[in-house]
Amino acid sequence: LGSRRYSTTLLLSTLLLVSFINMAGAVSKMMDKLFASCSGDPKGSVHRAWGLTLLFVLGYFIFSIFEMININRAKETGSKALVLASIHSGIVHLILAVLGTFVLKRFPTSFSVGFFLGTLIIVANQNLILFGVFHQYQQGTIGTNLAFANLSLVLFLILGFFSLLLLHFRQDVVVAAVDTSKESSPTKDVEARSEAML
Repeated sequence: LGSRRYSTTLLLSTLLLVSFINMAGAVSKMMDKLFASCSGDPKGSVHRAWGLTLLFVLGYFIFSIFEMININRAKETGSKALVLASIHSGIVHLILAVLGTFVLKRFPTSFSVGFFLGTLIIVANQNLILFGVFHQYQQGTIGTNLAFANLSLVLFLILGFFSLLLLHFRQDVVVAAVDTSKESSPTKDVEARSEAML
């Protein structure tokens, strides 16, 4: 009975893995079609998309300051937690702008691009949560709260799209580290070790 249960579990796991691999192939084909217009200049497309994303991120930072002031005006009914959430999200977006520009322009290794992708996904999900929280918030100016919530939703969509673009073209963005020193090369190191052994 135990080995039968084990073989059934193994069979189901194998079928799940095969279906996941087939699904990954379908997703890859779909992303190829989605970003077909960018495939001529993938690195340039990623950089232009990041420039456009930066405009929204910096606008979000500025608007988060206005939202903080708006909630602070309602001294007795305003939530201090939401004041902290609005300014914290603005600072996180400012850090994201600096981090993303540094990674894409100066240090595009596979680790840093992967780290940046993870950060993008986390911040995008944070924006979706902020949309849900500020959309229903009634203290302060309701119009400002709704504008901040809607901007959070728009930024969620923009960061999500940019994450897909960067994920699709990550191999074109990543630059391998090159050793430019003339003193150290693999053949010279091997020759030096073999001479030392003699």
